Amino acid sequence: MICMKTLCARVRSTTRALAQKSSRTPTAAFCVIGDEILSGTTQDTNTRTLASQCFSLGINLQKIEVVPDSRAAIGASLVQLSRAHTVVFTSGGIGPTHDDITYDAVAHAFGDKLAYHQETLDRMHRIMGDTVRARPDPNGTSAERACARMALLPQSARVTFVDDKLWVPVVQVQNVHVLPGIPRLFARMTNAYLPELAVELGARAFVRAEVETRVSESVLAPVLERVQSEYASRGVKLGSYPQWPSPHTLVSVVGQSPKDVHECRDKLSLLLSDLS
Repeated sequence: MICMKTLCARVRSTTRALAQKSSRTPTAAFCVIGDEILSGTTQDTNTRTLASQCFSLGINLQKIEVVPDSRAAIGASLVQLSRAHTVVFTSGGIGPTHDDITYDAVAHAFGDKLAYHQETLDRMHRIMGDTVRARPDPNGTSAERACARMALLPQSARVTFVDDKLWVPVVQVQNVHVLPGIPRLFARMTNAYLPELAVELGARAFVRAEVETRVSESVLAPVLERVQSEYASRGVKLGSYPQWPSPHTLVSVVGQSPKDVHECRDKLSLLLSDLS
């Protein structure tokens, strides 16, 4: 069992080499798992939660994939994403039913096997108490065995409990961090887990400034292209977002240097005022 106090130490050995190979800003990918997402039965809100947290912490979320409840699909996605990004996060597929196969898919993808994690089983017993009909028991009834499946983790995994009141851990295999799909639980765990991870990755928070204008995007385009070219080397990115049906367009300026972001915003404001 690993608690939050030792998170930095165990993340360091796994992520440092990847971070050094990438740009100075650590990159991330998100693998959303579940047939219910792809069918439209369930609305995915975890993507927005993770994206906003990564942005505020300075982790560059570069890719989001949604895959079905398939061991092959999950594994193929995670292997590819793991190779291309500093860290990978997943959500979904860690419950007690037949279609909850994320742990199995992760183990298979990275050449590992599953084993019951005793500390997770112990925490399940303690925290669940007598509030559930089926408590986890690998050798119990079918319902008890199903419950115990949620503690059947990859053997090589590093297991972190982020909250004393939760038995669900963050499970890390290589640079893949497995999280639950329930939105409130996902948000609670990432809120506790990501800040420590961001510090260890050497992440610097992003800064965003905005300029609102009534100038149409077609007229804006040449100006934005010129300013973007000027500030690209400083890591500043511009984005243009029409506020339909309003006639306004919102221009965002994003970077990691407050000085550069605000300087770019002021220049844009001046140029756009000349177009109004």
